[in-house]
Amino acid sequence: MTEVSSQIVNSSAIPAWSGFVYQGKVALYHAIRLLAQGDSEAHYLNVEHLDDFVIHDCNGNVLSLHQVKAMKSDKRYSYNPALQQASKVSERCNESTIRWFHVSVGLDDFSDRAANVANGEHLVQFYQYHDDRCYVETNSIDTKLNEIVEQYLGAYGLPSTELLIAHKLAKLHVLLAGRVNLAHYRNQHESMNKFKAAESIPIYFSEIECCLHSEVIHSDDHAAILFEFRRTLLDRTDQILDSLQEGESIDLNGICKCRFAVANMDIPALTRLYYSKKPNQKEITLAGFSNDTVDHYLRIILCIMGVKTPKDLPHYFKSGLGSFLPTAMKFDFLNKKLDVKQIQENVDGLRGNLDVQDVLYDYDNLVVHMDSTPFLLRSESSSSGKFTEISENDKNRITKINNVRFVSVRDASDEIND
Repeated sequence: MTEVSSQIVNSSAIPAWSGFVYQGKVALYHAIRLLAQGDSEAHYLNVEHLDDFVIHDCNGNVLSLHQVKAMKSDKRYSYNPALQQASKVSERCNESTIRWFHVSVGLDDFSDRAANVANGEHLVQFYQYHDDRCYVETNSIDTKLNEIVEQYLGAYGLPSTELLIAHKLAKLHVLLAGRVNLAHYRNQHESMNKFKAAESIPIYFSEIECCLHSEVIHSDDHAAILFEFRRTLLDRTDQILDSLQEGESIDLNGICKCRFAVANMDIPALTRLYYSKKPNQKEITLAGFSNDTVDHYLRIILCIMGVKTPKDLPHYFKSGLGSFLPTAMKFDFLNKKLDVKQIQENVDGLRGNLDVQDVLYDYDNLVVHMDSTPFLLRSESSSSGKFTEISENDKNRITKINNVRFVSVRDASDEIND
């Protein structure tokens, strides 16, 4: 096995977040295209490994290397260093390995970069999409993904509607986010080069096929709604990361950690996250989340350092004060009393919302957007303590829930990071 050169390792720069998302979608496109063509060799792919993404066979050998560049320049010479880099990679490669180069704009020259055996440089070709173009714009990759999924469904005689395609693509994006975000996070925050970061998190073609064969759940099903909730959260997070990444004074570590945690949550955890965001909600509905609520939630993660995510909802902890749970709630003089009343209705007795009760029981403080000083749920509720015909254990549980504290973002930041 030939080692990757230090020059290539050192040139493994972190792509812009929009380029990172684009790169992942190009990888999905190519994988689905191979499946639609009946390719039986491709076994798994790694994103941000070697030349941005790599297709392996079942023995780990490299079938194809893919360099993805989302640059604005339409001049071939601007890409010469990257083309040379792609030509030199040889780890796990053989004489059959194909080296593809993907770009997001039309260039003045799409000819192959010829091999140079004396310099150890292999042939690199520009990738041609199914529309016969050698590029796809960043704002057009979603359209190309829709088209290639439609081709796959047609090739295998599967039902194909706009709703079905959207559902399958959403499943694929969640699969990608759950695996690839970890590699990007390790590369950016744990001083791990992208070769090692991606090695342990392959995406298997069998998993991609599973997504392509999945059926739409009815829109009033809680699992389907929670899936849409997760997709909205991930999509909005990507947009925010892309817009904020140039700010040197902004630490995006917490948002990256949360994105990975959300992408890998099971249904029970997603349910808790849904209600923790706004515990005044009665039930899970499509109307229960939006870009605005996601923004309120992520703003807290941005403002307060030290979010914890392992095996739990994203939260903070301070000795002596307990756990702090970010929410999307915004209290002002118009809605504070109403929202607190609705939260209390979710808590009251055993007929309340058990998911909300569990969230409020497990955490000591709820971080909300407000100007007022911290207060306890029981101090603002007229029904606190009015429980009859419940056991002592349940009464103790409700008592703890009613002692949950609402604290502003500023106060929480001061308390957690003092």
